[in-house]
Amino acid sequence: MSTNGTFARRNIVVVASEIIRERGSQDLQIVDVAERARVDVGTIEGYFDSRSQLVAEAQMSNYFAMVEPLHLVLSRVETALAEQDEAAYWAAVEENMMMAWSSGQVNDKWGIVKLLLDVWSDPFSQRHFCDLLDIQFARWVAVAEGAKQLGWIDQDIDAKALTAVFWSASVGQVITAGSAFLDLPAQDVRDFYMRVVRAKVQTGPPPLS
Repeated sequence: MSTNGTFARRNIVVVASEIIRERGSQDLQIVDVAERARVDVGTIEGYFDSRSQLVAEAQMSNYFAMVEPLHLVLSRVETALAEQDEAAYWAAVEENMMMAWSSGQVNDKWGIVKLLLDVWSDPFSQRHFCDLLDIQFARWVAVAEGAKQLGWIDQDIDAKALTAVFWSASVGQVITAGSAFLDLPAQDVRDFYMRVVRAKVQTGPPPLS
């Protein structure tokens, strides 16, 4: 694909992403994308195999725009680990948790669920999305393992399980939002997580053997 073709295709995805944010993916019409992107419908059909593929790629764009602030915080976690700055490490982890837990609460609380379903509707987009997520998962596992080596995280904690549970919870919280029984504020989740993962500080003399 030529540079101009790559730019045109990217512009179509950006426009579709904007329309989805405005009115939802269920109301996305190819003709509306074409009009706003200033191309004809045939051009869009030449770049995308189906409407589902366009929606999936547009929703991936929306997802990564939404989580970009989280990626910046993860970079701070990695920097703090490299510099062995425990205070900065935990401050960045706490900020990430607060942001992640709150991410599904903008406008329609089911937006993140619909977004993932749209991405999963196209096999190629699903594979690409999973590959990109795996990069993020690997980075979080690495910073958890690094913190364990420095004695900041409880040695009994499995880094992969920790990463899986938190990522699953930060998406799954849309289910509990609004519940009279389990509507937890981000601060409560953060405090619980910190009590679980941080290495216990030993106080007093060691136990007698």
